[in-house]
Amino acid sequence: MTNSLTTVLGKVQDGVGQGGVFDQVDKIYRKQQRINLFEKLETIDNQDINDFLVVLYKSIIPNGKKQPALLRFYLPAWKNQNEIFWQSLGDYAILAIHRVIDIEFDSSRGRMKMTYFPKVKGRIKNPEEIRRIIQKIAYLVDTEGLPTDFTRFRRMTERRDSLGEMSKEQAALIGAALKLIQIP
Repeated sequence: MTNSLTTVLGKVQDGVGQGGVFDQVDKIYRKQQRINLFEKLETIDNQDINDFLVVLYKSIIPNGKKQPALLRFYLPAWKNQNEIFWQSLGDYAILAIHRVIDIEFDSSRGRMKMTYFPKVKGRIKNPEEIRRIIQKIAYLVDTEGLPTDFTRFRRMTERRDSLGEMSKEQAALIGAALKLIQIP
């Protein structure tokens, strides 16, 4: 743990990034979470999810960096699912897709709307790939292969149009960092 924390803080100190130290540490941590999530998604057999329907029924391509892309999904098996499962699906979708602006859902109709800016370089995700990612995440949340206590989506919703306060995790991280690393 000490070596990991030192490595992360070294990357934050040496690298260029937006936001404060906590934001930069969070970005590095989320990058590792994203890698772990994709490793888990790759282990899912396509035969397992073929009966777990996720329909991409609307796709609007982005207009460069001016207007985001819009995707609308229909998840018939998720009609009337409790909000905690939809929020968890939103959390993991934000983690996987990376540049998500907003996710809205209508649990009574089993529909989800996502606005995002697709990456231009690297691993490009077209709408069909994103549908498969959403399908696999929904399958894992539904079969309890992923925990539902993830909170990124809820924090996004709560903090919209306001400055967020430091979370307990962030306060604990700074406390641990100050104990482990002597600042000159």
